[in-house]
Amino acid sequence: MRRLLIVVPVLLALVAGGCGGGGSKPASKDEYGKQLAQAGQTLQKTFADISDQTGSGTSAKEIASRLDRGAAALDQAATKFAAIKPPSDVKPAHQKLVDGLKELAGVFRQGSAAARKNDTANLTKSLQGLSTSDGVKKINEAQQELKAKGITVSSTGK
Repeated sequence: MRRLLIVVPVLLALVAGGCGGGGSKPASKDEYGKQLAQAGQTLQKTFADISDQTGSGTSAKEIASRLDRGAAALDQAATKFAAIKPPSDVKPAHQKLVDGLKELAGVFRQGSAAARKNDTANLTKSLQGLSTSDGVKKINEAQQELKAKGITVSSTGK
């Protein structure tokens, strides 16, 4: 379970942002950055809660439950991010971010399934693979593309 404690901060750094609403027209770059920050804050709180409740004496059943909650949080973040209408020039990066979150949720589910089966080898493999998963790669690529387009994730918002 120590791996989950290491992976969570890495994941939080990758999606250091949060979600707001969509609206009918694309957001300005500044507003888009604020919306990403709002969504990320929600995701960060969820993962902080999961991490706070995880220690070396955590049972496989508890690990599975926490990974399920992490997957659900990633699914919710993906849904919230998808509801944001990005500026037109960042739509591909935005979609890559949404897809990456969804794929990462799948990795969490794989780890959860392994934990439920007390399959330590596959659980460890899943947790170790989080930081190199396709989902994380997509999130990293999206962040680089957003930054190149002048999107700054701002914590000041509504």
